[in-house]
Amino acid sequence: MIDIGSFFAERRYYVIVLLIAVFIAFLILLISWPWVNVILIALWAAYILWFPARWLEHRIHRRVLSSFVVMLLIIVMYVVMIFQVIYILANQLSSISLAAGSSNVTLSSGLAQLIGPAFGGSQAPVVTSFAVNAGQSGSLIINVFAAAALKIVNSIIRGLPIYVFQLFIITLLVWYLLVVGDHVVAEFTSLAPRNRQDTVKAFLKHLNSIYHALYVNYIFAAVISAVIAAFFFPIIGVPYALTAAFLMLTVGIIPVIGRALVYVPVSLYFWTIGDTPKALWVLIISVIVFQVIVGTYLIPFLGRRGKAGIPKPVALLAYVVPFAALGLIGVVVGPAVYGFGLALYRTYRDKREEEDALAERPPPTGSTS
Repeated sequence: MIDIGSFFAERRYYVIVLLIAVFIAFLILLISWPWVNVILIALWAAYILWFPARWLEHRIHRRVLSSFVVMLLIIVMYVVMIFQVIYILANQLSSISLAAGSSNVTLSSGLAQLIGPAFGGSQAPVVTSFAVNAGQSGSLIINVFAAAALKIVNSIIRGLPIYVFQLFIITLLVWYLLVVGDHVVAEFTSLAPRNRQDTVKAFLKHLNSIYHALYVNYIFAAVISAVIAAFFFPIIGVPYALTAAFLMLTVGIIPVIGRALVYVPVSLYFWTIGDTPKALWVLIISVIVFQVIVGTYLIPFLGRRGKAGIPKPVALLAYVVPFAALGLIGVVVGPAVYGFGLALYRTYRDKREEEDALAERPPPTGSTS
């Protein structure tokens, strides 16, 4: 039977150090918790920007300069586009909300003309009833959406000073991680026990491939979607087409529903103003391009090129569930947590397979006692 007193007495130094480390970690977490979103966004941005920064470094052979240039370009682009989005929303949502009250007539007539031929004409009772109900529901949805969006815009405007300060902190953290991120990872890896460093390195290898599949591949698909939208939306006549393309880049990383968060409101906008053909064109072409081509073919193709092999349900859960629970920060936290768990599982699986292979290996022969 183990003597608890002697057990801790022999390990008094390690117990004290462990308690101090846990206490300090708790204090750091307590102090940093109000800024946890800033830290998470900085880590996410540093991982994403690591690849273009290293690409530029191989060409100009200056890590500090390449990291600064990439980071500065991304930040300037996002700041300009975010202010543009706020300006557009603040100026357009009020008029949309006012127009939505009378838009139910437009929606109803458009639906009646669309489905009327299949049910005996646009004046048929079933067509009239359905069109009126759908028109009222559509105007209600638009009113709710406009009110919620205006509330978000007002909160962003009121919190602008703190957002600017947070952006400054994120900029410093991202730049630091882009410059010395690989050294930081190597230093933390070296803290593991020497007999476990191979396992830690295998875990980090799995983690990097999984994060590459969950973040980089989906962001690349979002970039492709944004480029297509920037070319396609102006042709159709979408107002503020470049802003819509930027939004496609921002929320398009969310699997399945991300790109729909842009083209569905655009289609509803045309339906609200009574341009039913254009609304249908936006909806049909967007489904074909962004859902079928990008979602069904491009993203799986990128996944097959990598070594991670992320199951599609896992990728969907990693983005959608945290996004619904935490908001936009869930797009960062969700894949990080799911990817971490998947990397742990695959490291454990590989370790077990390695141990089983060693156990099945026949003992060496040629020596007798």
